[in-house]
Amino acid sequence: MQFSSKDLGKSSPSTQRFDTKSVEVKNSINFEESRNSARSYGRDIEPDRDSLYRLIVSGRISLTSLMQALVVAEHRNFRRASERLGVSQSSVSARISSLEDVIGFRIFNRPGKFSVTQQGRPFLFSVSEAISLIEKALNSSQTRGNEDHITVGVQSSSAGGFLCDLLNQFVTNHPTVHLLSDEFESRSLLGHLRRCEIDIAFTPEVPSVRALAHDIIQVRPLWSETVAVALSDHDPLAQHHELTWEMLFGRVFLVRTDGIGSWLMAFIRPYLEKHNIVPRVEYAHVGRDTLLADVVRLRAVAFTTDATSAVNVPGICIKYLQGQPITVVFYALWSRHNHNPALHSLLQIMRVTEKPDFSATT
Repeated sequence: MQFSSKDLGKSSPSTQRFDTKSVEVKNSINFEESRNSARSYGRDIEPDRDSLYRLIVSGRISLTSLMQALVVAEHRNFRRASERLGVSQSSVSARISSLEDVIGFRIFNRPGKFSVTQQGRPFLFSVSEAISLIEKALNSSQTRGNEDHITVGVQSSSAGGFLCDLLNQFVTNHPTVHLLSDEFESRSLLGHLRRCEIDIAFTPEVPSVRALAHDIIQVRPLWSETVAVALSDHDPLAQHHELTWEMLFGRVFLVRTDGIGSWLMAFIRPYLEKHNIVPRVEYAHVGRDTLLADVVRLRAVAFTTDATSAVNVPGICIKYLQGQPITVVFYALWSRHNHNPALHSLLQIMRVTEKPDFSATT
Protein backbone atom coordinates (compact mmCIF):
# COMPACT_ATOMS: atom_id res chain seq x y z
CA MET A 1 0.00 0.00 0.00
CA GLN A 2 1.40 3.40 -1.00
CA PHE A 3 0.17 6.91 -0.25
CA SER A 4 0.26 9.26 -3.25
CA SER A 5 1.61 12.79 -3.43
CA LYS A 6 -1.88 14.00 -4.23
CA ASP A 7 -3.20 12.58 -0.97
CA LEU A 8 -0.40 14.20 1.01
CA GLY A 9 -0.91 17.59 -0.55
CA LYS A 10 -4.67 17.80 -0.02
CA SER A 11 -5.08 16.20 3.41
CA SER A 12 -6.21 18.43 6.22
CA PRO A 13 -3.43 19.39 8.66
CA SER A 14 -5.48 18.23 11.64
CA THR A 15 -7.45 15.20 10.39
CA GLN A 16 -6.98 12.42 7.88
CA ARG A 17 -9.33 9.71 6.67
CA PHE A 18 -7.82 6.86 4.66
CA ASP A 19 -9.97 5.21 2.03
CA THR A 20 -8.14 2.23 0.57
CA LYS A 21 -10.24 2.44 -2.60
CA SER A 22 -9.47 6.07 -3.33
CA VAL A 23 -5.75 6.15 -2.53
CA GLU A 24 -3.78 6.51 -5.78
CA VAL A 25 -0.80 4.30 -6.47
CA LYS A 26 0.25 6.23 -9.59
CA ASN A 27 3.09 8.69 -8.96
CA SER A 28 3.20 7.50 -5.34
CA ILE A 29 5.87 8.35 -2.82
CA ASN A 30 8.21 5.50 -1.90
CA PHE A 31 7.71 5.55 1.86
CA GLU A 32 9.81 2.44 2.28
CA GLU A 33 12.82 4.50 1.16
CA SER A 34 11.72 7.31 3.46
CA ARG A 35 11.47 4.95 6.40
CA ASN A 36 14.86 3.45 5.61
CA SER A 37 16.29 6.98 5.61
CA ALA A 38 14.73 7.62 9.01
CA ARG A 39 16.09 4.34 10.35
CA SER A 40 19.56 5.25 9.15
CA TYR A 41 19.33 8.49 11.12
CA GLY A 42 18.11 6.83 14.31
CA ARG A 43 19.75 3.41 14.30
CA ASP A 44 22.00 4.18 17.27
CA ILE A 45 19.43 6.04 19.31
CA GLU A 46 16.55 4.56 21.30
CA PRO A 47 13.44 6.50 20.17
CA ASP A 48 10.80 7.80 22.56
CA ARG A 49 7.96 5.87 20.95
CA ASP A 50 5.55 6.34 23.86
CA SER A 51 5.55 10.14 23.55
CA LEU A 52 4.90 9.93 19.81
CA TYR A 53 2.01 7.52 20.19
CA ARG A 54 0.41 9.66 22.89
CA LEU A 55 0.53 12.69 20.57
CA ILE A 56 -0.95 10.70 17.68
CA VAL A 57 -3.75 9.27 19.83
CA SER A 58 -4.55 12.71 21.24
CA GLY A 59 -4.89 14.13 17.69
CA ARG A 60 -2.30 16.85 18.24
CA ILE A 61 -0.07 15.56 15.44
CA SER A 62 -1.10 15.52 11.77
CA LEU A 63 -0.36 12.24 10.01
CA THR A 64 0.26 14.19 6.82
CA SER A 65 2.93 16.23 8.61
CA LEU A 66 4.60 13.04 9.83
CA MET A 67 4.69 11.53 6.35
CA GLN A 68 5.99 14.75 4.85
CA ALA A 69 8.75 14.80 7.48
CA LEU A 70 9.86 11.37 6.29
CA VAL A 71 9.99 12.58 2.69
CA VAL A 72 12.03 15.64 3.70
CA ALA A 73 14.42 13.33 5.58
CA GLU A 74 14.71 11.10 2.51
CA HIS A 75 15.54 13.96 0.10
CA ARG A 76 17.45 16.07 2.67
CA ASN A 77 16.07 19.16 1.03
CA PHE A 78 12.75 21.00 1.42
CA ARG A 79 12.55 22.03 -2.24
CA ARG A 80 13.14 18.52 -3.63
CA ALA A 81 10.73 17.08 -1.07
CA SER A 82 8.00 19.55 -2.04
CA GLU A 83 8.50 18.72 -5.73
CA ARG A 84 8.17 15.02 -4.98
CA LEU A 85 5.08 15.64 -2.88
CA GLY A 86 3.51 17.90 -5.52
CA VAL A 87 2.87 20.75 -3.08
CA SER A 88 4.53 24.11 -2.52
CA GLN A 89 7.73 24.37 -0.51
CA SER A 90 6.09 26.90 1.78
CA SER A 91 3.31 24.41 2.55
CA VAL A 92 5.80 21.68 3.51
CA SER A 93 7.85 24.13 5.56
CA ALA A 94 4.73 25.35 7.38
CA ARG A 95 3.63 21.82 8.22
CA ILE A 96 7.06 20.86 9.54
CA SER A 97 7.23 24.06 11.61
CA SER A 98 3.79 23.33 13.07
CA LEU A 99 4.89 19.79 13.87
CA GLU A 100 8.03 21.07 15.60
CA ASP A 101 5.91 23.45 17.69
CA VAL A 102 3.83 20.52 18.95
CA ILE A 103 6.73 18.23 19.83
CA GLY A 104 8.81 21.07 21.28
CA PHE A 105 12.06 20.67 19.33
CA ARG A 106 13.55 21.10 15.85
CA ILE A 107 13.60 18.05 13.57
CA PHE A 108 15.76 19.66 10.89
CA ASN A 109 18.46 22.32 11.17
CA ARG A 110 17.69 25.32 8.97
CA PRO A 111 18.51 27.71 7.41
CA GLY A 112 21.92 26.78 6.07
CA LYS A 113 23.18 23.29 5.30
CA PHE A 114 20.45 20.69 5.79
CA SER A 115 20.83 18.22 8.65
CA VAL A 116 18.67 16.28 11.08
CA THR A 117 18.93 17.39 14.70
CA GLN A 118 20.01 15.11 17.52
CA GLN A 119 16.44 15.05 18.86
CA GLY A 120 15.01 14.65 15.37
CA ARG A 121 16.79 11.35 14.74
CA PRO A 122 14.92 9.17 17.25
CA PHE A 123 11.71 11.04 16.42
CA LEU A 124 11.96 10.15 12.72
CA PHE A 125 12.75 6.58 13.66
CA SER A 126 9.52 6.44 15.72
CA VAL A 127 7.55 8.07 12.90
CA SER A 128 8.69 5.33 10.53
CA GLU A 129 7.26 2.73 12.92
CA ALA A 130 3.99 4.65 13.21
CA ILE A 131 3.56 4.79 9.44
CA SER A 132 4.38 1.08 9.22
CA LEU A 133 1.60 0.40 11.71
CA ILE A 134 -0.91 2.36 9.62
CA GLU A 135 0.09 0.58 6.41
CA LYS A 136 -0.11 -2.78 8.17
CA ALA A 137 -3.62 -1.97 9.37
CA LEU A 138 -4.72 -0.97 5.85
CA ASN A 139 -3.29 -4.18 4.40
CA SER A 140 -4.28 -6.51 7.24
CA SER A 141 -6.88 -8.33 5.15
CA GLN A 142 -4.18 -9.24 2.62
CA THR A 143 -1.39 -10.11 5.05
CA ARG A 144 -3.44 -12.26 7.41
CA GLY A 145 -5.43 -14.02 4.72
CA ASN A 146 -8.26 -16.32 5.75
CA GLU A 147 -6.32 -18.54 8.12
CA ASP A 148 -7.21 -18.13 11.79
CA HIS A 149 -4.06 -17.81 13.84
CA ILE A 150 -2.66 -16.13 16.94
CA THR A 151 0.94 -15.24 17.75
CA VAL A 152 1.87 -15.45 21.42
CA GLY A 153 5.04 -13.97 22.90
CA VAL A 154 6.30 -15.79 25.98
CA GLN A 155 9.02 -15.25 28.56
CA SER A 156 8.17 -18.18 30.80
CA SER A 157 8.17 -21.89 30.12
CA SER A 158 4.84 -22.96 28.65
CA ALA A 159 5.59 -26.62 29.40
CA GLY A 160 3.84 -26.37 32.75
CA GLY A 161 2.08 -24.06 35.17
CA PHE A 162 -0.55 -21.39 34.57
CA LEU A 163 0.56 -20.46 31.06
CA CYS A 164 0.53 -24.08 29.94
CA ASP A 165 -3.01 -24.55 31.28
CA LEU A 166 -4.18 -21.31 29.65
CA LEU A 167 -2.82 -22.14 26.19
CA ASN A 168 -4.02 -25.74 26.40
CA GLN A 169 -7.52 -24.52 27.26
CA PHE A 170 -7.43 -22.16 24.27
CA VAL A 171 -6.34 -24.92 21.86
CA THR A 172 -9.03 -27.24 23.23
CA ASN A 173 -11.74 -24.61 22.74
CA HIS A 174 -10.45 -23.49 19.32
CA PRO A 175 -8.86 -26.48 17.57
CA THR A 176 -8.94 -24.82 14.13
CA VAL A 177 -6.86 -21.81 15.24
CA HIS A 178 -3.12 -22.05 14.57
CA LEU A 179 -1.26 -20.97 17.72
CA LEU A 180 2.36 -19.88 17.30
CA SER A 181 4.43 -19.06 20.39
CA ASP A 182 7.90 -17.55 20.48
CA GLU A 183 10.19 -15.53 22.70
CA PHE A 184 10.91 -11.87 22.02
CA GLU A 185 13.33 -9.06 22.82
CA SER A 186 11.94 -6.86 25.58
CA ARG A 187 13.06 -3.61 23.94
CA SER A 188 11.07 -4.35 20.77
CA LEU A 189 7.96 -5.83 22.40
CA LEU A 190 5.74 -2.74 22.41
CA GLY A 191 6.47 -2.09 18.75
CA HIS A 192 5.54 -5.68 17.86
CA LEU A 193 2.30 -5.40 19.83
CA ARG A 194 1.35 -2.04 18.30
CA ARG A 195 1.97 -3.42 14.79
CA CYS A 196 0.04 -6.61 15.70
CA GLU A 197 3.05 -8.73 14.79
CA ILE A 198 2.60 -10.29 18.24
CA ASP A 199 -1.03 -10.61 19.29
CA ILE A 200 -0.40 -11.02 23.01
CA ALA A 201 2.70 -11.31 25.21
CA PHE A 202 3.21 -12.78 28.66
CA THR A 203 6.09 -11.19 30.55
CA PRO A 204 7.10 -9.96 34.02
CA GLU A 205 8.71 -6.86 32.50
CA VAL A 206 6.18 -4.10 31.81
CA PRO A 207 6.57 -0.35 31.27
CA SER A 208 5.45 2.03 33.99
CA VAL A 209 1.85 3.22 34.20
CA ARG A 210 3.05 6.69 33.25
CA ALA A 211 4.84 5.39 30.15
CA LEU A 212 1.68 3.62 29.01
CA ALA A 213 -0.64 6.58 29.63
CA HIS A 214 -2.77 7.23 26.52
CA ASP A 215 -1.14 4.23 24.85
CA ILE A 216 -2.97 1.50 22.95
CA ILE A 217 -1.30 -1.22 25.04
CA GLN A 218 -3.45 -3.03 27.60
CA VAL A 219 -1.86 -4.71 30.64
CA ARG A 220 -3.29 -7.29 33.03
CA PRO A 221 -1.55 -9.26 35.81
CA LEU A 222 -2.27 -12.97 35.42
CA TRP A 223 -0.17 -15.23 37.59
CA SER A 224 2.97 -15.40 39.72
CA GLU A 225 5.89 -17.81 39.86
CA THR A 226 8.43 -18.46 42.58
CA VAL A 227 12.10 -17.80 41.91
CA ALA A 228 14.18 -20.98 42.03
CA VAL A 229 17.75 -22.11 41.36
CA ALA A 230 18.61 -24.62 38.62
CA LEU A 231 21.72 -26.71 39.21
CA SER A 232 23.24 -30.05 38.31
CA ASP A 233 21.98 -33.05 40.26
CA HIS A 234 25.68 -33.93 40.74
CA ASP A 235 26.28 -30.57 42.42
CA PRO A 236 26.87 -30.90 46.19
CA LEU A 237 24.09 -28.34 46.71
CA ALA A 238 21.61 -30.81 45.18
CA GLN A 239 21.71 -32.79 48.44
CA HIS A 240 19.97 -29.95 50.29
CA HIS A 241 16.19 -29.68 50.43
CA GLU A 242 16.44 -25.86 50.26
CA LEU A 243 19.29 -23.47 49.60
CA THR A 244 20.52 -20.52 51.61
CA TRP A 245 21.91 -17.41 49.97
CA GLU A 246 25.29 -18.12 51.53
CA MET A 247 25.48 -21.41 49.62
CA LEU A 248 25.57 -19.43 46.39
CA PHE A 249 28.72 -17.54 47.34
CA GLY A 250 31.47 -17.94 44.72
CA ARG A 251 29.23 -19.72 42.22
CA VAL A 252 29.07 -18.92 38.50
CA PHE A 253 25.62 -17.76 37.36
CA LEU A 254 24.63 -18.49 33.77
CA VAL A 255 22.20 -15.99 32.26
CA ARG A 256 20.43 -16.07 28.92
CA THR A 257 20.57 -12.82 26.98
CA ASP A 258 17.14 -13.62 25.55
CA GLY A 259 13.84 -14.23 27.25
CA ILE A 260 13.51 -13.48 30.94
CA GLY A 261 17.17 -14.16 31.78
CA SER A 262 18.67 -10.66 31.94
CA TRP A 263 15.57 -9.18 33.60
CA LEU A 264 15.48 -11.93 36.24
CA MET A 265 19.17 -11.48 37.05
CA ALA A 266 18.63 -7.74 37.55
CA PHE A 267 15.59 -8.55 39.71
CA ILE A 268 17.62 -10.96 41.91
CA ARG A 269 20.80 -8.87 42.15
CA PRO A 270 19.62 -6.75 45.16
CA TYR A 271 19.00 -9.96 47.13
CA LEU A 272 22.52 -11.15 46.33
CA GLU A 273 24.00 -7.81 47.36
CA LYS A 274 21.99 -7.89 50.58
CA HIS A 275 23.84 -11.11 51.46
CA ASN A 276 27.21 -9.66 50.35
CA ILE A 277 27.38 -11.85 47.27
CA VAL A 278 29.06 -10.38 44.21
CA PRO A 279 27.77 -12.61 41.41
CA ARG A 280 30.08 -14.02 38.75
CA VAL A 281 27.77 -13.78 35.76
CA GLU A 282 28.32 -15.34 32.34
CA TYR A 283 25.84 -14.34 29.63
CA ALA A 284 24.99 -16.70 26.79
CA HIS A 285 22.92 -16.21 23.63
CA VAL A 286 21.32 -19.66 23.77
CA GLY A 287 17.93 -21.27 24.24
CA ARG A 288 16.50 -22.30 27.61
CA ASP A 289 17.28 -26.00 27.17
CA THR A 290 20.86 -25.31 26.08
CA LEU A 291 21.45 -23.04 29.07
CA LEU A 292 20.22 -25.73 31.46
CA ALA A 293 22.44 -28.27 29.74
CA ASP A 294 25.38 -25.87 30.23
CA VAL A 295 24.50 -25.67 33.92
CA VAL A 296 25.04 -29.43 34.11
CA ARG A 297 28.25 -29.43 32.05
CA LEU A 298 29.85 -26.45 33.81
CA ARG A 299 28.55 -27.17 37.33
CA ALA A 300 27.18 -23.64 37.35
CA VAL A 301 23.82 -22.37 38.60
CA ALA A 302 21.03 -20.35 37.01
CA PHE A 303 18.08 -18.47 38.44
CA THR A 304 14.74 -19.46 37.01
CA THR A 305 11.08 -19.76 38.01
CA ASP A 306 9.17 -22.85 39.06
CA ALA A 307 7.52 -23.31 35.64
CA THR A 308 10.94 -24.53 34.48
CA SER A 309 10.47 -27.65 36.62
CA ALA A 310 8.19 -28.93 33.84
CA VAL A 311 11.09 -28.80 31.34
CA ASN A 312 12.76 -32.20 31.14
CA VAL A 313 16.51 -31.64 30.92
CA PRO A 314 18.62 -34.63 32.06
CA GLY A 315 20.84 -33.91 35.05
CA ILE A 316 18.99 -30.75 36.18
CA CYS A 317 17.32 -30.25 39.52
CA ILE A 318 15.37 -27.25 40.79
CA LYS A 319 15.90 -25.96 44.33
CA TYR A 320 14.12 -23.18 46.21
CA LEU A 321 15.61 -20.63 48.59
CA GLN A 322 14.96 -20.64 52.32
CA GLY A 323 12.79 -17.93 53.81
CA GLN A 324 9.93 -15.98 52.28
CA PRO A 325 9.48 -16.99 48.65
CA ILE A 326 10.53 -14.44 46.05
CA THR A 327 7.75 -14.29 43.51
CA VAL A 328 7.59 -12.79 40.03
CA VAL A 329 4.29 -11.54 38.62
CA PHE A 330 3.62 -12.23 34.95
CA TYR A 331 1.44 -9.86 32.92
CA ALA A 332 -0.48 -10.14 29.68
CA LEU A 333 0.08 -7.28 27.19
CA TRP A 334 -1.89 -6.69 24.01
CA SER A 335 -3.07 -3.84 21.79
CA ARG A 336 -6.65 -2.70 22.14
CA HIS A 337 -6.51 -1.92 18.41
CA ASN A 338 -5.83 -5.57 17.60
CA HIS A 339 -9.07 -7.02 16.20
CA ASN A 340 -7.88 -10.58 15.67
CA PRO A 341 -10.87 -12.78 16.65
CA ALA A 342 -8.50 -15.43 18.01
CA LEU A 343 -6.99 -12.87 20.39
CA HIS A 344 -10.40 -11.90 21.71
CA SER A 345 -11.22 -15.58 22.26
CA LEU A 346 -8.05 -15.95 24.34
CA LEU A 347 -8.89 -12.79 26.28
CA GLN A 348 -12.31 -14.25 27.08
CA ILE A 349 -10.66 -17.34 28.57
CA MET A 350 -8.38 -15.05 30.60
CA ARG A 351 -11.37 -13.11 31.93
CA VAL A 352 -13.08 -16.20 33.32
CA THR A 353 -9.84 -17.46 34.87
CA GLU A 354 -9.69 -16.89 38.61
CA LYS A 355 -7.40 -13.95 39.36
CA PRO A 356 -4.41 -14.96 41.53
CA ASP A 357 -3.65 -13.30 44.85
CA PHE A 358 -0.57 -11.08 44.41
CA SER A 359 -0.55 -9.75 47.97
CA ALA A 360 2.49 -11.89 48.83
CA THR A 361 4.52 -10.72 45.87
CA THR A 362 8.06 -9.67 46.85
